[in-house]
Amino acid sequence: MLFPAAPELFLQRMISAAMETPHLLYALLAAACSHHSRLIKDATPHPKVTCLKYTNMAISNLRETLQDPSQSLKAETVTTAMALCTNDVCNGNMHVWRTHLRGVLRLLAASLRHQRELYSLEDSFLLSLAKWFKTMDIIAALSGLDGECIHDPEDSLLDRGSILGSDSDFIDDICGYSLDLIPYMARISKMVRSQNTSQISADISLIDAPSAQTMNEAEDLETGIASLIDKPISGSSFREGEVFVTELQSTHLAFVHSTLLHLHRRVQQLPIDHVKVRTDIRNILDAIGNIDPKSTANILILWPVFSAGCETTFLSERDMIRERMGIMENFGMGNFTRTRDLLERFWQSKTELRWDEHFARLGLELVLF
Repeated sequence: MLFPAAPELFLQRMISAAMETPHLLYALLAAACSHHSRLIKDATPHPKVTCLKYTNMAISNLRETLQDPSQSLKAETVTTAMALCTNDVCNGNMHVWRTHLRGVLRLLAASLRHQRELYSLEDSFLLSLAKWFKTMDIIAALSGLDGECIHDPEDSLLDRGSILGSDSDFIDDICGYSLDLIPYMARISKMVRSQNTSQISADISLIDAPSAQTMNEAEDLETGIASLIDKPISGSSFREGEVFVTELQSTHLAFVHSTLLHLHRRVQQLPIDHVKVRTDIRNILDAIGNIDPKSTANILILWPVFSAGCETTFLSERDMIRERMGIMENFGMGNFTRTRDLLERFWQSKTELRWDEHFARLGLELVLF
């Protein structure tokens, strides 16, 4: 459900590994319990108790496994940690997910180094885990004022070449967008964070006006991001059929134009009615419109949908976003419900603050994953 465009081999490897790895099986069962309770909208304590049981079993078994250095370097161990962390995010456990994601990074980095020392060929499953980590890390960093990537984008271990290999020129089918976009997203996150003051207040002049140097850098970033619009589809993706290709291209475009929107609004601080901002929103909505509302590809585009929703004052566009998010919520993914609630709250506030300033002032945190 999290990665609807992922290759079948990714799913098969994860399920087969779980059959032989208790801590991974427990972690996936915990995630399945959480997902099922959201899917059927069960608010009783029973699913939470069941999820907690499997989570505790996964953590206990994982701790035992980590005592053995040879076991801690396995891809299955990284997968367990990543699944537990993702479940934290989907369940809104904001106070623990960062700690767990840092643990994932340590395990993932150790596994990648070990594998590269022993083998000349990369483990495609391990590289898929790296993409899973990278996309959660960058989206979390862009989900507020104080976001910061847990993995240093300057570290080459998980860079574009390492995790993409021969598929580096194509739209990625794990994340739904070209991973060439990630360095630009990371830079925007860093620039937003550097503009943020240490004091969060109600003052709408919360963020300092961008400097000339920032504006020049933003123009360079804009050119680089726009160059990714026409990223091609890989041959393996083409074999999945025309609908798959159209939706993968559309998720990619939604992310590209959302990145431009964040650059224009949060770095350059252009007004909400600026022609560039309005163009970004229309492009995002056009991309979303090319994805069937009932397609699982919608699971990938929470960040673009929320980004467009926060930056439009047009009722027709808000209604479109409200309708799409309602449909997306029916897939049972946790942050869709929380995100829609916060978006409605933001609209009702009629605040002149940007969404990230508004939520920071209220002490609210959200990961758009």
